[in-house]
Amino acid sequence: MTDVDLSEKALASYVALRIDDWAPEQGCAAWLESAERTCTKPVVEGAMLCKRHRNISLKREQAARVKQKEQKVRRDAYRAENLPKWRAERELIEAQMERYGSPATTDRAAYGGATHPSIRRKQLQQFSDTNVQRMADLSKRWQRLTEQIGDHT
Repeated sequence: MTDVDLSEKALASYVALRIDDWAPEQGCAAWLESAERTCTKPVVEGAMLCKRHRNISLKREQAARVKQKEQKVRRDAYRAENLPKWRAERELIEAQMERYGSPATTDRAAYGGATHPSIRRKQLQQFSDTNVQRMADLSKRWQRLTEQIGDHT
């Protein structure tokens, strides 16, 4: 595989099972399913495949590129359709995170010494297992939406 171009190796991967141990003396590297062996016909100069299998590979490569372009168009349309929904949901999640994660009061005097029982209950609720799990779930969902939106703020 010394004088074979990288693009020819990629092309051979459409019809060959293994190309890592191929040598030009072995002939065409294409796998013949019906015969359960490699082709072994003489290769085209600078390639790993015979003329027939190179043409087959070129057709398969072209079909794969068309399929990739179609998938990209579908992905872009799906993203454009759902982007407003994702942004709205992320804003809702941010509001919920603010609600469940904010302190009970912003009065600094309430966090030392004797506090009012209602403030103390609110402080203890913040660290309950349920609230911690809720915040973890919201955080994961927020992170996923941010990655889908792609603005990584």
